[in-house]
Amino acid sequence: MTETADAIIIGCGVAGASIAFHLAQRGLKPTVLERRFVAAGATGRSSGVVRMHYDLEAESRLAWASFQYFRNWGEIVGGECGFTRTGFLQIVPSPLHEQLRANVVMHQHIGIPSLVVSAADVHRLAPSFATEDFELAAYEPESGYADPSGTAAAFLQAARARGAQLVQECQVTAIRTQGGRVSQVETSRGAFSAAIVVNAAGPWAAEVGRMVDLDLPVDTWRHETAFIRRPPAMGPTHPTVIDFVNSMYFRPETGGLTL
Repeated sequence: MTETADAIIIGCGVAGASIAFHLAQRGLKPTVLERRFVAAGATGRSSGVVRMHYDLEAESRLAWASFQYFRNWGEIVGGECGFTRTGFLQIVPSPLHEQLRANVVMHQHIGIPSLVVSAADVHRLAPSFATEDFELAAYEPESGYADPSGTAAAFLQAARARGAQLVQECQVTAIRTQGGRVSQVETSRGAFSAAIVVNAAGPWAAEVGRMVDLDLPVDTWRHETAFIRRPPAMGPTHPTVIDFVNSMYFRPETGGLTL
């Protein structure tokens, strides 16, 4: 028997869960097909940095719109996303100073709280940081980090309360088309029908695209992460940082840890 939905969303990471929430908020009843469990892929491995500093204006505008959700999560979505305000620093080497300044001007034009700060300013913000190897950074005082898995789960809980459906342990095996349009999605748990199918499969989006003869230029890359215990002298927290001088990023974590 084929189940029918207003829309089918393939993948229940934070993107798929957010799409389900926003469609349900608009009165649709979407079905989310997840091959494992909520946030099992890239979302569950994300470091959850919440910041608006991007080189492209479209990305910064999207991040700024998203930030309003994190800042007002209880009122907009409900539940918990784990947003923690720490402030955010983007540190760059001297050849990128002009680009950094241009980015900050663009961010301020959008309305993002952002400013250029010196190494001395950073030392005042975070006295435990080594600041001898850079001169300038961008600072966003309102930014920080959130819980990626919790964010996805809250989106999905709110979506299900509005009529969305989640099917877990559900591997998509084929997508059927008719007359140039999607007609059915076949899975390990049966067939699902909808006029709209959203590919939110993240790193597996190219695999899903090939099911309808789409060549999506999706690539993935991996990097290692670790938790370290901060010296007590550093205090209970510190800013979240992307450091292009040393090719690393880090943020505080609960329990005296840094990710």
